[in-house]
Amino acid sequence: MKKPNTEKPNILLITTGGTITMVHDEKTGSLAPAKSSDELIMHFPEVKKIAHITKKELFNIDSTNIQLNHWQKIASAIFDSYDDYDGFVITHGTDTLAYTAAALSFMLQNLKKPVILTGSQMPLGEIGSDARNNFINSFIAATKDINEVAILFGEKIIRGTRAKKISAFHLNAFESVNEKPIGEVGLVIKLFEHRRMPCRKKLTVESNFNKNVFLLKMFPSISPRIFDKIIEMGYEGIVIEGFGAGNIPTNENSILPGIERAIARNIAVVIGTQCLLGEVDLNLYEVGMKAAKIGAIAAFDMTLETTLCKLMYALGKSGDLKEIKKIMKTDICGEIKMPSR
Repeated sequence: MKKPNTEKPNILLITTGGTITMVHDEKTGSLAPAKSSDELIMHFPEVKKIAHITKKELFNIDSTNIQLNHWQKIASAIFDSYDDYDGFVITHGTDTLAYTAAALSFMLQNLKKPVILTGSQMPLGEIGSDARNNFINSFIAATKDINEVAILFGEKIIRGTRAKKISAFHLNAFESVNEKPIGEVGLVIKLFEHRRMPCRKKLTVESNFNKNVFLLKMFPSISPRIFDKIIEMGYEGIVIEGFGAGNIPTNENSILPGIERAIARNIAVVIGTQCLLGEVDLNLYEVGMKAAKIGAIAAFDMTLETTLCKLMYALGKSGDLKEIKKIMKTDICGEIKMPSR
């Protein structure tokens, strides 16, 4: 599609569903998904002053039902129309918004334009809804010097690989983990210098993710036999949510033999942490050192959402454990920094 001839920036709005698209049905008086993105924009006439908007209704689902194929469709939609627009806004439900933002960050590499995801805690049809501000501010952000995937929610603009939903109640529902936001929303939008600069390389889509990744949470008295079941089910990667700096049980109910069995079958094992802040350092405690010694990979300071998506990305690139480890340790889109220790 050739972009319209206009002095205003050209923004592509991609709708995928979520609370932000819910409006009052005049016939029933209840809340229902907007019948079209035209109906959605009708509630926000201000955005037409910001940019010339083209609408693409990709799908309309509750974000709890988001799958890999939905991420691939979003990435393809942006790639196919990349040269025709100055920026992109994606409306999305909040429950899996951090996963989608992380996945798109790895899929859309070498961005030179903003890809802004947003949603809302309250349907736009409700009094006091946050949908209006989030929606309008996302279009303003999509005209700014942002060269990466980001989430705009409330007062923050957060790098796609650093975002985490921390509240089901507050309107500032998302937090930037282990780095400050790349921008803030106030009377104006303020951007910070640590955001990514334009890349000289051509945009590429890396959507060949391997979805056979299992997320395993550690808890006291967990049975090590869970690894036998994970192996039996054919998973090719495991992300472990460990304690503290990536610690795992190594005495009674030790999971070390399970990790070792998985790695022996060429299954990549990455250890993250239950903690919201801080980094995984497998060299800090003996329990972590034992895991590293048998081949477990540290997630460093990545969120679990980002770790999971990055492992899907790495497994799509290679089946070799050494290469996968190299990818997991490499900063691709601002998702990682090496431990400070």
